[in-house]
Amino acid sequence: MLKQSPTFTSPSPFSRHETGVTHVLVTGGAGYIGSHATLRLLKDSYRVTIVDNLSRGNIGAVKVLQRLFPEPGRLQFIYADLGDAKAVNKIFAENAFDAVMHFAAVAYVGESTLDPL
Repeated sequence: MLKQSPTFTSPSPFSRHETGVTHVLVTGGAGYIGSHATLRLLKDSYRVTIVDNLSRGNIGAVKVLQRLFPEPGRLQFIYADLGDAKAVNKIFAENAFDAVMHFAAVAYVGESTLDPL
């Protein structure tokens, strides 16, 4: 598991609850839908953690979001596979999430329309 955040500090603001701040975990946040959901959350002043294994996502989308929202404690990216139970447990142990938006999947829009089953 690789944690990437341009402003990662210890102790991390992502690891504690703060009054008035909602921390959302976005799985698959480097994908098309996940990155757009993340953008909306960040525009609405949420704290966001993206977890993605980049098998279908795009690190470029994450970098754009990091450039748009460089403030400390706003956005972190964690490279991890949700199929790895140890990694998932570690992510939840080290972060204080208020909500989860799950967009991680092994699917492309084109594939799913051509072969919906």
